[in-house]
Amino acid sequence: MNPDHLETITQLPDRIQFSKFSASANDFIVLDNRSGQFTHCASLLAKRLCSRRYSIGADGLILIENSNKASFRVRFINPDGIQFNTCGNGGRCAARYALLSVIAGRKMNLETNIGVIDAEVVGSSVKIRFVTPSRFTLNVPIILDGKVIKGHFVRLGDPHFLLYVTDIRKHKIIPLARKIRYHERFKPEGVNVHFIEPLNRHYVKIRSYERGVEDETLACGSGCISAAIATYATKQTMPPITFEPQSGIPLIVHFPEESNFQDLYLEGDARLIYRGELTKESLLGFP
Repeated sequence: MNPDHLETITQLPDRIQFSKFSASANDFIVLDNRSGQFTHCASLLAKRLCSRRYSIGADGLILIENSNKASFRVRFINPDGIQFNTCGNGGRCAARYALLSVIAGRKMNLETNIGVIDAEVVGSSVKIRFVTPSRFTLNVPIILDGKVIKGHFVRLGDPHFLLYVTDIRKHKIIPLARKIRYHERFKPEGVNVHFIEPLNRHYVKIRSYERGVEDETLACGSGCISAAIATYATKQTMPPITFEPQSGIPLIVHFPEESNFQDLYLEGDARLIYRGELTKESLLGFP
C-alpha cells in the first residue's frame, strides 16, 4: 500500500456512518461531510469504497456538505476517484438522504459544481430540477474503424453522446461504447455514451456506459435527460417522456414544450437500501 494512503486511512475515525441508496438501480454510498472530515481523502474513499467485492461497492460516492447558497452542497465522485459535475440519480439520492437525515425539508435545493438545483421528495420518489444544457449538437459525425457514425452530443454539466439502435436489449454495447468514450473527438475529458430506442413519442428504451465507472450502468439519470433533449429536438418525442433503462425501473423526464429546456425535471425512485458503519478494514486489503 502507498504509505500516504495508509497515513490517510489511519487518520479517519474507527467507525464511519454511511448510507447506501439506489435510484433506478444506480447505486451510491452517501457520507455526511458537513464537518469536512472527508474532504482531504474524498478521491481515495471513492476508489476504495466503490470497489465491488473488495468493499461496499457502488456506482459512485456522494458527499453531503454545508452550503451558503442552498439547503446543502453535494459532491459526486466516480469510482475512479474523479469528481464530476452533476448526477440525476445521485442528486435524487442526496435529496432523499437529506430529508431522512433532517438536513432539509421535503422541498429543498442542492448546490452542485454547476449551480443550484431544486428537489422535492414524495415518499421514496424524488423529482429534481436539472440544469439547462449548455450545449447540444445534433448529428455529430465520428469515424470508427473506417466508418462514419452519427450521434447527438449534449453537454448537461457533463458530456453525453447518444446513438440510435434497434432491439436494444440484444446488443453487446460495451466494446463500441468504450471506443466512443475515448474517441479523439471527445478528448481530453471523454464522453458518456448512451444507446436509445424510441418506442413511441412518450416512451424510450436506453442503455448507458458511464465515464469513471468505465462500464455499463443499470441507469443514468443525466443520460435520460440528454436523450429527452435530443429526441424532442429531432421531433421524435414529446414530454413527459418515460425512459426504461437497463434496470427496467423507469425514469420520467418532464419539461414544458417550447421552453428551450429551461425547466427540465427528472422523476424516479431513490430508495434507502441500508445504513451502517464503515470500519477501516473497508479501506484496507487492496492489492
